[in-house]
Amino acid sequence: MLWLLLPVLLLVYLLYRTRRPKVRPWAGVWLWQKGRRRRFRPRLDPRLLLLLLAAALMVLALEDPPLGPSPRVFVVDASASMAAREGARTRLDLVKERLLPLLERAPEAVLVRAGETPQAFGPAPGVALRGRLLEMEAGDREADLEAAIALGRRLLRAPVVVATDGPAPPGVEGYLGVGTPQENLGIVAVAQGFLALGNSASRSLTARVEVAGKVREVRVPPRGFARLEGLPPSFSARLL
Repeated sequence: MLWLLLPVLLLVYLLYRTRRPKVRPWAGVWLWQKGRRRRFRPRLDPRLLLLLLAAALMVLALEDPPLGPSPRVFVVDASASMAAREGARTRLDLVKERLLPLLERAPEAVLVRAGETPQAFGPAPGVALRGRLLEMEAGDREADLEAAIALGRRLLRAPVVVATDGPAPPGVEGYLGVGTPQENLGIVAVAQGFLALGNSASRSLTARVEVAGKVREVRVPPRGFARLEGLPPSFSARLL
């Protein structure tokens, strides 16, 4: 767009000069004109200067230079449903991949892990929070996104970007959604004598799971998980 600057200024100048009224000499004033030409000194027309300045500003505005990155608050859902797998990776892995470039470009950022109790890192340059994002794990019973957003805004007055497998929270400036739209209910963690069921739906679901030969019905909260503890050290489990 900058190549237009000189042609536009030249066009404005020519159009303005051609609109000047024609000089019509009157009889009897030729001596006055002769003397005036001798002491004539060209003067700048302020109206012409204003027109040229306005044209230059318009061309520069059309150039529309890209804005630099601005501070951001990043809220990451760390509930158990974010540990559900989407192909070969978990939902949290997908969030990390998509969020990392945004975080690294932010000159100042706050990173909030949205679990049962929100945990914030920063304010700091986005690059400095890279490790905090990569080491983040999902597994909380629920994600208190509202509290996490409020915490991030207290620490840094900046637009908020929320990454979650649920719907976009109201009042945020950015939303990064992951996960398939259908409701998912599954086993998300197994350890010695322990099992956890995750629910990615926005409503409570009842899971029927066979553990060590016994069928149990477990109520799993929306976008959270339920624990089964006190199980045998070694057991098999499957959803029915």
